[in-house]
Amino acid sequence: MKTAKSAMSALLSGLILAAAMPLVPAYEADAASMCVVNPSKTYQTIKGFGGINLPEWVGSDMTSAQVQKAFGNGDGELGLTILRIYVSDDSNSWSRAVPTAKAAQKLGATVFATPWNPPASIRNTVNGGLKGGKYQLKKDKWADYAKHLNNYCKYMEGQGINLYSVSVQNEPDYASEWTYWSASDLASFIAQYGKQVTSGTKVKLMSPESFQYKKDIYNAILGNSQAFNNTDLFGTHFYGTQRSQMDFPSLENCGKEIWMTEVYVPNSEANSNERWPEALQVSENIHNGMVVGNLSAYVWWYIRRNYSPMNENGTISKRGYCMAQYSKFVRPGDVRIDATEQPASNVYVSAYKNNKNQVTIVAVNKGSDGYAQQFSVGGNISDIDRWRTTGSENLAKTDNLEYTGETFWAQLPAQSVSTFVVTLEGGSGNNQPSDPVTPPENTDPDENGYYFHDTFEGSTCYWEGHGAAEATLSGRSPYKDKEALLSQNREKSWNGLQKSLSTNIFKPGNEYSFSVCAEYLEGDTPTQEFVLSMQYADSAGETKYAHIAQATAVKGQYVQLANPNFKIPEGASNLLIYVETSEGTGNFYIDEAIGAVSGTKVDGPSPVTFVLGDINRDGSVDIFDLIAARRALITEKFADNISALSADVDMSGEFNVADTLLIQKYIMGKITDFAQS
Repeated sequence: MKTAKSAMSALLSGLILAAAMPLVPAYEADAASMCVVNPSKTYQTIKGFGGINLPEWVGSDMTSAQVQKAFGNGDGELGLTILRIYVSDDSNSWSRAVPTAKAAQKLGATVFATPWNPPASIRNTVNGGLKGGKYQLKKDKWADYAKHLNNYCKYMEGQGINLYSVSVQNEPDYASEWTYWSASDLASFIAQYGKQVTSGTKVKLMSPESFQYKKDIYNAILGNSQAFNNTDLFGTHFYGTQRSQMDFPSLENCGKEIWMTEVYVPNSEANSNERWPEALQVSENIHNGMVVGNLSAYVWWYIRRNYSPMNENGTISKRGYCMAQYSKFVRPGDVRIDATEQPASNVYVSAYKNNKNQVTIVAVNKGSDGYAQQFSVGGNISDIDRWRTTGSENLAKTDNLEYTGETFWAQLPAQSVSTFVVTLEGGSGNNQPSDPVTPPENTDPDENGYYFHDTFEGSTCYWEGHGAAEATLSGRSPYKDKEALLSQNREKSWNGLQKSLSTNIFKPGNEYSFSVCAEYLEGDTPTQEFVLSMQYADSAGETKYAHIAQATAVKGQYVQLANPNFKIPEGASNLLIYVETSEGTGNFYIDEAIGAVSGTKVDGPSPVTFVLGDINRDGSVDIFDLIAARRALITEKFADNISALSADVDMSGEFNVADTLLIQKYIMGKITDFAQS
């Protein structure tokens, strides 16, 4: 972190202490009252918790072991689910963010990006201080800046990173060392160029990220209808932001997510990570953001630093354990629910529910006295597990706390944070806080109605081998552009290529449009039948299969496997689509894989049709076809020429082996007649 910002944050750190105290009567409660959790009253959906990786500034990247510790969710891991990365003003440096982004994404993390400066060629150096900025974007270069951000989004998608969002600017209101924008200019830029920033990508546009949740930036966007429409979510920082300043009703009620995208609490002093109870302020700050600010995400500054969730040596710090009391148990997709926020003095409680009929309660006791608290959870309890961090404990686990009906008692030690995972009757247990998170996908279709559009240009787009097959990018025979995805080393016909689908997008019982183009070049058969199928688990957990589309390909020609109205079976889970062949184990290619809104017609290769015996494909059978057939026969490549024929000779309604034999007999007869003449 830069020196100027550290100095200012030190001055503001005292404000964070004040931020914990109830500033308005609405947050006060009687001591020792029942803490009532009401699952039927819901608030925001949680996107996750995370931090930034910034090798461009600190000089070294996270190691693979550190990425696992940060984004894994097993024992001794933080369970982070969001990674923030840097939009460098130098495009030659973009690749530095890729390795950790790929690794974190593989562990389920949502990746988003933030720019600090436009490229040097389109900015002015003004050295205007905090309110004037070190740089300012040239007034006539707004379109160029939008193009710069758009190029970054496309670059990251081309690297296989499903970039969730990109913001317009990091801290335009605290810009002594980067670029300043006025609130009005930010709103105008978003209104005029916001769509250009994300054009041709699945990336969402995040608002500028204020240093201290200054409301003028957001009010300017809320007051400009086009800027508001072009902004998909809002981001802010919490440096010195008091609890009362976290409440922003007009933004919270606008229908779009609010992310806290950068902070450290309470300071950035060297080796401050193990101070207790100072580290407890991390849990308190998260609580205030979730409950008062209705945040969907909470993102720390550096993931690995001597004041961060992870120490420089890769071990988890006290601050990290306080953050993990949320990040390991309140998972993406969980919903915050109503709870008595302050059942006792200096105690802060928030609650969340998931889709396993579980309620997660996080209780922060920053007071100097411990006490027993009674909780009511709005449903009969079948199991409770607790994890707790104190001065002497780090995520210490207690199984099977005692409970009666809908209530339980638990000790909240002085200066502690406790997380209770309460399984209600009919729910599934939670012995390990390690539920896998699937790679993130945007839940809204693009302007074409596409949920995904996989072109395989520099990326496998989350496709992988099905069965023993391997998935490899290849430039040998694309349907469009420069690359396709090759399936090779197949051992059985059902081995091919597969892609997992999220039921958050592709919902069981609903219809969707699917299309994949496929081709084969190798093997002795003149045609090959391709099948696009879905594998899923039914409501009983048994693996089932359903055909989406099938088509016969002529060797060397792409064929489209398409179904604009495929219904995903009711109760299905663990969805994946895959491409296979009805027989054979030869290599094949796929390209232009699309999942879209039901009824979407996707353009694909035209069906290949031929006149019977038209070997040279000129539309008629003539002497030239006979010459071509005779030449093919002489060179023992007759079968390859037959592969060009596609006609339902036996009138069975489809092209099959019998047709091929009839065509061969016909051509052989013509060759004999030609030879005799």
